[in-house]
Amino acid sequence: MRFDDTIFALSTARGRAGLAVIRISGPDATTIAQDIAGPLPLARGVRLASFRDPANGEAIDRGLVLYFAGPASVTGEDVVELHAHGGPAIVAA
Repeated sequence: MRFDDTIFALSTARGRAGLAVIRISGPDATTIAQDIAGPLPLARGVRLASFRDPANGEAIDRGLVLYFAGPASVTGEDVVELHAHGGPAIVAA
């Protein structure tokens, strides 16, 4: 891993849950998140979004998208959180 990589991780426990938080951090975080969730909210904002597979446009889920602009984020980089339903199929998609 390089220090300028964009990374993503499940920030909640794996398995069946009511909610899954997927965090994207790095220089391409906003571009990747927009490909999945459409327009981002203002920094430190939240909006309801439809999550889609960027490869084919297929609907995955509907949930919340939050945007934290760097350097005022947990990693110091741009961070986007996708708050989706926590079923394993949704998280895997």
